[in-house]
Amino acid sequence: MEIGEAVAATWHKQHGGTAIEAPIGVVAALSLVRQKDPSGPDLKTQILSLDGPQLIGMLREIWSLHWMHRPDLIDRARILHEWLNGDVDDHRMYAVRSVAKMALERGLLDLTAHEDPFDRSTTDVLSPVMMCLRSRGAQQGLGEFHTPASVADTMAYSVFVEAMNSYDTLKGAKGGEHIYDPACGSGGLLRSAAQNLRDQGLDPADFQWSMCDVDEIAAACAAVNAIIWDLGPRVTVACDDSLANPNAIEDAWKHARAVVEHRDEVVGKARIIAAMRQTQHLLERATAVAA
Repeated sequence: MEIGEAVAATWHKQHGGTAIEAPIGVVAALSLVRQKDPSGPDLKTQILSLDGPQLIGMLREIWSLHWMHRPDLIDRARILHEWLNGDVDDHRMYAVRSVAKMALERGLLDLTAHEDPFDRSTTDVLSPVMMCLRSRGAQQGLGEFHTPASVADTMAYSVFVEAMNSYDTLKGAKGGEHIYDPACGSGGLLRSAAQNLRDQGLDPADFQWSMCDVDEIAAACAAVNAIIWDLGPRVTVACDDSLANPNAIEDAWKHARAVVEHRDEVVGKARIIAAMRQTQHLLERATAVAA
C-alpha cells in the first residue's frame, strides 16, 4: 500500500494525466524483473541509473521478452504496455521515470525480484497501485476494493478447508484440479491459494487456474501477477462479465490459443529469416575466399 500511495502521488504530482495504465504498467514491468545473482550488481541501482529513453527501452524489452514466453498473458495485459508502442513524449517520459524511481526507492524489488516464487508471492503489489491511482468514484463504479493479503490468506485457507472437509488434513489437494475466481480483481485470492498449495509441498504449476474480471486494467494486472506468482502454464485470464457470459473462460482460452499460435508463427518466420541471413553470410564468405 505504501508503494501504491507513493506511485499515485508521484504520477499526479507530475501531471501524468488520466491514463493510469501507464504508471501501473511501469510498476508491472519492473515487477517482472528478477535479481538473478544477489552477489552481483544491484538491480535497483542499475535501473535508477537509466535516463528517460533508456528506461523506456528497458520497459519495452521486458514486455517483449515475456511476450515470447507467455504471449497469452502479455496480450491480456496489453493495456498496460501498448502506450509504449508509439513515441513517448518528454513530459510522459519524465513522469514515467519519476514513478519508476519512487516505486524502486519504496522497495518494489524487495517484494518482487526474488528468484523463489514463494518469496515474491507474499503479497499483491499491483492491486494497491491500481486502487490508489483510481478515483474513489471510479472504484465504487467498478466495485473494486483492495483485499489485504492477510484477509485473502484467511479466505483462501477457509475455501480449501471447506472444499476438502472429507480429509483429515489439507493434503487432499491433487494436481490437475481447477481453481477459479469469477471476479478476480488483480488475482489476490488465487495468490493466497497458490501459497497455500506451496505450504502443502505442492506445485501451483500442476493445477489449472482461471480468473475473470470485467475491468480491463484489473484483468491485465491479474495476467501479470500470474507470471510474478509463477502459477504455471495452465492459466486463463478473461476480461468479461462472468455472470452475463458463462463461457467467459472458454472464450478467453480460445483467444489465448490464437495468440500463442500467432507467436509461434512470428517466431518461426524470424528463425527462417535468421537462417537465410546466416546462409547468405556464409555464401558471401565462401565467394570472397574463392575470389
